[in-house]
Amino acid sequence: MKLSATEYEIMQRIWAKDGPATSGDLSALSTARGWKAPTVLTFLKRMCEKGLLATEKRGKMRFYTPLLSKEAYAREETQSLVNELYGGKMSNLIASLTEQGSLSAADCAELKKILDGEWK
Repeated sequence: MKLSATEYEIMQRIWAKDGPATSGDLSALSTARGWKAPTVLTFLKRMCEKGLLATEKRGKMRFYTPLLSKEAYAREETQSLVNELYGGKMSNLIASLTEQGSLSAADCAELKKILDGEWK
């Protein structure tokens, strides 16, 4: 599922929390963006409707828990990028990075370890 830039920013802040986030945890986003408080609540509600977040009410507070992990989203976005720009071939992406000089010797050594099954 593709996240909008704002949804991604909200998810980044929620993923960074150790446990569920409250709208109060996201109030700095409102301040940084110059939004009124209800704007973040509107985004949170829509994100719950899309199945990105679960919400639970405890007393007067609402807690938001991500239903999509940062790792799962990164995998989905990477595969989407490879499909759209490189014909579904990871080798085309790596070739592009190599041609641009974007891969250092250390990056190449890591890639070799990954391909040899020696990574992690």
